[in-house]
This record gives sequence, structure tokens and C-alpha cells, in this order.
Amino acid sequence: MNRKSTTLYFFVMVSMFPVIAYGDFFNDVSNAYLPGEVKSIMVGEAEAPIIEVEAKTPLSLGTAIIFTEPFPSSLTLAEGNSLADLLAEKGWHVVISPVNLPLAPTSSADEAAASTPEDDAAQNNQADEAIHPRSNQLTQYLNFETATSALTLQVNALNNYLQNRSGYRMVIAQGMLAATYFSAAELQPNLHPDTFIAISPFWPEDTTNNLLINTMAKAEYPVLDLSLSAFNDWEASTTLKRKIRAKNELKIHYRQITIPSSFLAFSIKETQKNPQIQIIANNTIGWTRHLGW
Repeated sequence: MNRKSTTLYFFVMVSMFPVIAYGDFFNDVSNAYLPGEVKSIMVGEAEAPIIEVEAKTPLSLGTAIIFTEPFPSSLTLAEGNSLADLLAEKGWHVVISPVNLPLAPTSSADEAAASTPEDDAAQNNQADEAIHPRSNQLTQYLNFETATSALTLQVNALNNYLQNRSGYRMVIAQGMLAATYFSAAELQPNLHPDTFIAISPFWPEDTTNNLLINTMAKAEYPVLDLSLSAFNDWEASTTLKRKIRAKNELKIHYRQITIPSSFLAFSIKETQKNPQIQIIANNTIGWTRHLGW
């Protein structure tokens, strides 16, 4: 096997890592619960797990969908479980839906996969040169359009699964998932919830992150904008701008609340309630009561 074939083989294997990690994550989710606790829905051609928590009151207010992700920039599964229990106590039927945003290869990875023997020789000549500490060594990144398409597919699958459920529909997401949901709902009005709880929405790219300000202000559904203090610079850079734009757009059902920061939970399940999640749940319930539910 020549060097070009070896290089191509390597990057093909690297490109498979997100798919492998995606499957492993969902397997881990399923294995973290007792048999029967995890249900499945079809998202495109793939089977995805969901965890349902029944309302603990005689009459349910409706269904709350909580999107989780295996990274601390979004709600983790442990935090989703805690939040679901708190909302269930107040009359919400909760569906926890794990998401793993798809990764796309960077241009540098594409160029390396298509390199010629001459390019390889040039790279060998530079092998002894030091790598600049600020140089981009990433082989994968998150593409906003691809992430929006993937989340749109998952939300449609959830809506089909929940189509016969009565009551209000509330969606909760944090970080990049929140930003992605705003985009998905803007492109497909049929995805609009009765209210959306956006926790520190952001996208780590200037143009997309700034577009979020206008997208949120023009959303045709009620929005509770929860900002976690000291979450990250991307979210902090738009916090005040989101509030001002919503006011200028005369968005009636909008509220922004800053929540003190605390440590995030990374385990699948936890025995104690995260105080930050308790505050999120309290503000969410207060918001729904403000809406008259």
C-alpha cells in the first residue's frame, strides 16, 4: 500500500469516528436504564432512544421535550433527568431526547485526503518545522446547516410520535442545540412549539451567532431566554443584544433571566438535584404560569 492510499485510508477511518461515537452514545443511553425504561423512535433510517417521564399530577398540562447532548455546552442526560423529574411534579409529561450533532470534516482534512505524492513529499520536508500554537489542527467541526437539518429530522420524528398527545407543547434546549432549534423552527413553521425555553443559546461562529439575535426576536412563539452567567463568551456577547432586539421588535411573550453559574453534571444519572437545574425548573414553571397555563 503506497503512501497516498495509506493517507486516504486513514482519513476515511477518521470520518467514520462520529458515526461510531453516535452509535456508542445511544447504546450507552439505552444500557444506562432498566429494560422498558427506554423507548425508540425512527429518525430517518436510524433508531433513536427517548426517555419518558409521566406527569405526577391527575391532569397533565402537556408535553415538554428536553433535548440533551453528551457535551457540557448543552444539557447533559443527567441534567435532563433532574429537570424532567421537577417538571413532572408540576404536571408535565416529559420526553428526554438525546441528540448528537453531526460532525463535518474540515477543508484541511479534505485536502489531505486528496493529496498527491508531490504534496506528501512537500509535507515530509516540513515535518521538522514546529506547529504554530494557534494553527488549526482540527479534522472535524460542526456545520450549522447540517446540524439544523439533523435536528429538524429529529423534531419531526418526535412530533409524529407525540401527535396524539393533548395539551401544550414545550421545548427545552441549551447552548448550540438551542441555536439550532431556533433555525429549524424558522425554516419549518410546523415545528413551532407553544413555548421554547432557550438556555444560553449560542453558536461558535460570529455570523451565525449574531443571526440568532434576530431569529429569536422574530420567533412567532413565546420564548423564555435563560442566560447562565459566565457560560461562555459567545453567549455573553449576545445576551443584552437579544433582550434589546426582542423589545424593539415588540415581542410580547419574551422574558430574559440571568441564572448564577454552577458546576455541570457529567454522569448519566445523579442522586442529588443540581441547584442550577432547580432554578431553571422554577423559572420555567413561573413562565408557563405567566402564559396562563
